[in-house]
Amino acid sequence: MTTPHGRTEPWIDIEEIVDQVGDIAEIYLVPTGPHSWDLSNNLPAMTQVYGGAGRVYPVGHEWASEPRRSPLRFAYSAAEGPKATTALIDDALHMATEAGLFDNVQTTARVRLTGVVVGIVADRAMVKLDGRVGIVPDALAFPGLPLERSLQPGQEVTGLYDADSRWFDVRESRLEPDVALSSYAAGDVVLVQVESVEADRASVFLHPLVTVDVTHTAVTSNPLDDLSDLMTPGEVLPARVLATGGEWQLSVLDIDDDEEPVAAAALFAGGPPWLVTATPTDVSEPAPPATAPIEVLSFDVEIDVADPHAEPPIPDAPVTAPALAGPSPAMFDRSRAVRPRPAPGPTEAPAKPPAAAAESASTKSMSLTIASLQAEVRTAKRQRDEVHAQAQGFATELGHLRTELRQVEDQVRRLTQQLEQSRTKLRKSRSTSSPTDAPAFADPERGFHFLVERAWATRIPAAEQPTCLLGDYTLGPDFLRSLDALHGLATDRVADVVMEVVTGKAALSGGRELHQLRTDEAGGSPQRVREDGARAWRVSLQSNTPAARRLHYWVLPDGSIELARVGVHDDMSI
Repeated sequence: MTTPHGRTEPWIDIEEIVDQVGDIAEIYLVPTGPHSWDLSNNLPAMTQVYGGAGRVYPVGHEWASEPRRSPLRFAYSAAEGPKATTALIDDALHMATEAGLFDNVQTTARVRLTGVVVGIVADRAMVKLDGRVGIVPDALAFPGLPLERSLQPGQEVTGLYDADSRWFDVRESRLEPDVALSSYAAGDVVLVQVESVEADRASVFLHPLVTVDVTHTAVTSNPLDDLSDLMTPGEVLPARVLATGGEWQLSVLDIDDDEEPVAAAALFAGGPPWLVTATPTDVSEPAPPATAPIEVLSFDVEIDVADPHAEPPIPDAPVTAPALAGPSPAMFDRSRAVRPRPAPGPTEAPAKPPAAAAESASTKSMSLTIASLQAEVRTAKRQRDEVHAQAQGFATELGHLRTELRQVEDQVRRLTQQLEQSRTKLRKSRSTSSPTDAPAFADPERGFHFLVERAWATRIPAAEQPTCLLGDYTLGPDFLRSLDALHGLATDRVADVVMEVVTGKAALSGGRELHQLRTDEAGGSPQRVREDGARAWRVSLQSNTPAARRLHYWVLPDGSIELARVGVHDDMSI
């Protein structure tokens, strides 16, 4: 840390930093001036620190050529001090975690405890232990991920507690990625976060530690599309699981807006989903911030010279004073020869005594000196006032620049959000198959069978198709008629769900809400059974929409399926 100009203490709270990370970092306070300039002259470009700022340098030397590894944190005022302090503490925690310092048993004496998360405050999770409170920063949970996406109130966690700093390291409680993702099944629509995008491929996070490459054809049906026009790094979007396990395969094609993704994986047992559906936020115009005051030196100087022989006041125009010698004993030499006085006469005035003449000359010289100094003081005061006014002007301009910076940052956020929304709309328009792509059939039943088989060929990887066959199914007498009568639902969408039903994937997808169709709405009522022994089932076509559609079908004794009808949520007929 460094001190600001004109201050002996930084706005950054160095005592808080020592208390929080003093056991994992060497901490120095360098006053801005010769020491900070010497330090800066010996550091690589873009890694210096001075003027009240702070910087954490990680273990190793990569930061010397990659300054972004050691971000500079600014604190220009008391109001900015807490933010910079927290940022520096977090930087130190992340760097120490990355370097394995918390895993070094010599770093601190820690004890393994289990507690319950009671809340998240100021980017810290508070965990109630046995009579103590442990503090969990994101670096000790899932580095780089906001705590709200890892932990939640009421969740039980186990970790290593340090009594000195009260840090509670819960990284050992994290679920292994394969365990966290075990609930995902082929056919599920899940949330992913875009990691990187190139023209012909993209990479997404299915889990913070699991990346999946997405091919061009899994994003758009137009071979001329540039994927960087359709996806944005950091964007959260839905994707359909085509294959699970070690060879995850995902596609963002043909996902309807009303198709609700399954809950994202939790990173800790009992934790929140690590991803949630992005919702547009209203970025309002910022209120003008209060201008941070600039300390201006005061030059209030008053000189009061009591001089009965002072000259009249000198105007405020600048005066260039001659270089005058200071008083000396020669000015008051009493041993100089005295001329004899002439004899008194009636017409001759008495001559002025030589000593009085010398005293008058020296007094006049001193008066001129005082007058010159007074003029210089007035000039200095005017210069002081001009500098003060200029400094106040700079302070006002700085306030305007800070306001403008906030407005520009908000505008960047708004435009980035609009860009993501535009890319999402474009991607959806590219990924939705055009009705003209499907061939026309004179026989509607044959056409529907074609759509089901196309969904199977499109969504089931070729390597899995031999073990994921389309089961036997028929269309009931009222199925197509009920489908035609129900507006607002694409036939392709129904065919997709039918494909999941007849391949058995619907039973593995929580989003499908597959369950028995009972004789009434009571939870304990029996399943509907037809005279031939067929049993009634119900599966979701839509969710979280008014009058969400459902598919009703029969499973016959031989295992084949008869599609009965589609209807709205409250329609229990079959």
